[in-house]
This record gives sequence, C-alpha cells and structure tokens, in this order.
Amino acid sequence: MAIYKILYWQEVPSQIKAEDADDEVSLPLSQKFIARIDQLAMERGLQDADDYLAQWRWGDEEERPGSAREVAELVKAELESTGPCP
Repeated sequence: MAIYKILYWQEVPSQIKAEDADDEVSLPLSQKFIARIDQLAMERGLQDADDYLAQWRWGDEEERPGSAREVAELVKAELESTGPCP
C-alpha cells in the first residue's frame, strides 16, 4: 500500500509524490502541464514571483495498493491521459 499526493498550481497538476514503507518517489508531469501553468499565469496576471509561488499547493493524501513507484507511475499515467486542464 502506498500513500500519494499531487502538487497543483491552482487547478493544474504538476507532480506526484508517493511513499510506502520502503521508498519515496516523486514524478513530474510532462512539459505540456508546465506550459499550461505558464499560460494560465500569464492570462491571470500572476507573473510576480511571490504571486506565482503562492499558487502552489499539495492535494490531499490518498492511498492505493502497490509500491510507491507503481502508484506514482499509475497516477501519472492517469493524469497524462486526461491532459492539463482547464
């Protein structure tokens, strides 16, 4: 069993962190998510470093069966298949 959480910039996911009794894994999402974050920051007038940084937050911890690596890769694949939003 592994616990995972997702790092968001506002509503856009950017990274998955998962851990189990033996390991901790952190996986970034693809460049298309970072590009969407940058686009939204520009559209929303959040270019100031403090304003931009204040938008980051971790989602709630959730639990799934599997190792930390397996869970992180599965969650990443799920997020990548839906693409960045909004």
